[in-house]
Amino acid sequence: MEKNIFFEIEYVGTNYFGFQVQNKENKKEVTIQSIFEKVLSKLFCQSIKINASGRTDRGVHAKAHPLNFKVNTEIPLKNIKKAINSFLPSDIRVKKVKLVALDFHSRFSAKSKIYRYIILNQKEFSVFWSKFSWHFAKQLNIGLMRQAGEKLIGLKDFYIFTKETKKYRNCVRNLKKISINKKRNFIYIDIEANGFLYQMARNIVYFLTDVGSKKITINQIEGILSRKIKFIKKPAPSWGLYLKQVKYQ
Repeated sequence: MEKNIFFEIEYVGTNYFGFQVQNKENKKEVTIQSIFEKVLSKLFCQSIKINASGRTDRGVHAKAHPLNFKVNTEIPLKNIKKAINSFLPSDIRVKKVKLVALDFHSRFSAKSKIYRYIILNQKEFSVFWSKFSWHFAKQLNIGLMRQAGEKLIGLKDFYIFTKETKKYRNCVRNLKKISINKKRNFIYIDIEANGFLYQMARNIVYFLTDVGSKKITINQIEGILSRKIKFIKKPAPSWGLYLKQVKYQ
């Protein structure tokens, strides 16, 4: 009997060219998806293709990246999880495994996604956090960043926050929540939306730091969003970004 198996995985993205398989001629770029499909195909002795909730860029990490695939197998779920983790490299791990309905799709069944961005806001550089946060030496004003975040909430055209505008029918997304919290010298920015454009989360983070460092004023934000005031977008470094959670019904 065919089963639809759901995995929730975590990984450190430092050594990979993002999640999605790269279709580039004469280039063998290692991705999370390519590693995972190779391991699954080895376990089930057949070619396995996975459905993922979305892609992540090179260097981006994940605390909970959902995926699913269909296979005919009688192997118990707990044995599948144990076997997969024994084959995977140490920077990728299966956290959860369960059966889902045959019509479930990790991407199309998702209701919203939450990305977390971590900024180390201190003068001194940290070698231990250099691949897991963005070192921002100038002091950031959290209050201003929160005000800016509030102005992004809602159903809006996020054209200015993506790189590849032509690949989308439109750039309207429902940004549900932005929370910005500081603990010691770390700033945690959580962004929840019904969907994300390419580099949207990282561009929003950079925009917020421009406000927090007073390069952009609160009064300029509406003009920037309506494209009446010129804004040069730039993504925050990929290594500070984490796919934190994908929500389903």
